[in-house]
Amino acid sequence: MSLVAFLLLNVEAKKPTYLYLVGDEVVAEQTAAEDMTATSAVGWGQVLGEYLPGVEIINRGISGVTSKALLSGGDWADIIANAGRKSYMMIQLGHHEYDETNGQVYSSLEQFENNLLLFVEEAKKAKVKVILLTPTTKRFFYDSTYYPRHGAYAEGVRRVAEQQGLPLIDVETATRAMVEAAGELGSAVYFAGDSEILLSEDGARAVAEIIAASVKEQKLKGLYTK
Repeated sequence: MSLVAFLLLNVEAKKPTYLYLVGDEVVAEQTAAEDMTATSAVGWGQVLGEYLPGVEIINRGISGVTSKALLSGGDWADIIANAGRKSYMMIQLGHHEYDETNGQVYSSLEQFENNLLLFVEEAKKAKVKVILLTPTTKRFFYDSTYYPRHGAYAEGVRRVAEQQGLPLIDVETATRAMVEAAGELGSAVYFAGDSEILLSEDGARAVAEIIAASVKEQKLKGLYTK
């Protein structure tokens, strides 16, 4: 083998794997602000790269976004137009879809699943490999009893993943168990301030560890390193 060929192969081998993240404030880059809740918030997308060596993260998370808002606002079109071929994409939505008081974000369960199917279809056309994630659980306790709040929409994500034969990372089940085990007081460490949804750094790292462990367990080619 010539030196030039060897060098070319070496450069090719060192190309990083690109992973696009699509989601809301649980995923997105959070910046410091005067408000302590905002300051202490960290999206799991900010730290995931530490748990997936050799993977370059492109975080396209948008605070407050839903599947409907991604489509109507043009953000999804921009994301998919700029996603590189043979890259990967993790999609985690479902935290705000059920807010019927806000017509700009609300999607019925059926519409939510249809939107996910559209994302998957367009990603496949763009040669992007999709991994679906169920939403991170909310921290909601009443009379010291924990009540999960994403049931139907989390199940919708599972259903779409099964129908399409896609990898699924069940963050909802794992974080629900985490919050239940910690209890009302103990689980506060995972969330920013009094928020039910915004993650603290501890929470973001816990979710990132859950995701990385699932990637390893499923041996997702391109993201998994022995």
